[in-house]
Amino acid sequence: MEELVFTQQCLSKLVKIRREMEKEFGYNYRLSSNNHLVDLLRAAAYSPDEEIQQCFRDFLKGLTKQQLKKITELGVSLPAGFAINT
Repeated sequence: MEELVFTQQCLSKLVKIRREMEKEFGYNYRLSSNNHLVDLLRAAAYSPDEEIQQCFRDFLKGLTKQQLKKITELGVSLPAGFAINT
């Protein structure tokens, strides 16, 4: 899998998502692993927790169209308003 590269701002949002997911579900996601990162994003996309959903949307706002396309190709669902035109 190609390594995912994000800005510092996006990384700080990822850390916040990870913290919220760990508090809510107790699973430890490693951001240094692409597989864990993608699993974290997939779980955040479907989380019923409003705080996690807000963190996820904040993360998505910082991504480029190419990054949005890449994460959707990896199976991450985007909420309404973030759909990309291919």
